[in-house]
Amino acid sequence: MHDPNQPEPMDPLDEFESALASPPQVPVEPTEIDLSPIPLDDDAPATSATIEPDREADQIPPEPLTDAPPSLDLPSTESAPPSDLATRLETMELGIGRKLDALQTAFDREIRAESTREKVVDRLHAELQEYKQGLILGILRPIFIDLIQLHDDIGKMALAVEGDPNPEVARMRGYQQAIEDILYRQGVETFTLEGETFDPRRQRALSTVPTEDPSLNKTVAARIRKGFQTGDKVIRPEFVTVYAHKPV
Repeated sequence: MHDPNQPEPMDPLDEFESALASPPQVPVEPTEIDLSPIPLDDDAPATSATIEPDREADQIPPEPLTDAPPSLDLPSTESAPPSDLATRLETMELGIGRKLDALQTAFDREIRAESTREKVVDRLHAELQEYKQGLILGILRPIFIDLIQLHDDIGKMALAVEGDPNPEVARMRGYQQAIEDILYRQGVETFTLEGETFDPRRQRALSTVPTEDPSLNKTVAARIRKGFQTGDKVIRPEFVTVYAHKPV
């Protein structure tokens, strides 16, 4: 019959897990460590450590330097006699002199070529500007001629009523000035030659006035209309009358 005061037997699996959870304590006895210095034996032979050199490393040839400056291939003058040294120096001097002369010649030739190129560029630029001006004048010349003709017609009407107290005269003179301003903005200017000598290149003789004075021959008798020009090119010459000598 089971005794209630007797502990129940433990399952073997529970007993094994309990042993793993709380391992048995093993008593450890304290030990003493002797820290006293070890006596040295005076009779013991002294030994010294020696390092043997690396024979294989000494046999490896040194690598050549790659950063060394390039050789100038100049003749050696260390062991040369004085006469040979002077000859070599003279040869070097002559060679340097020839190279300097060649360099100076090439420099002078390049300077002359550059000067020639500049002259060619300037000439081409001038020709281009002249061609441009001629092209523009060729396109606009008919318009300029028509405006100048209108200017002359208004001038004729104003001259016809010059003496009458008519306010239209001042208005017509204002129209003439407006046309001159329009032409001026396009590079066309009016001109009147100074002096009394007739210039057939820039003036046109509408009529001649006979004179007995030979000193007045081929001089301007009266100025009829202004001339018009753009730059040095005449679009419409100045209209004048010219004296012509008529002996008695």
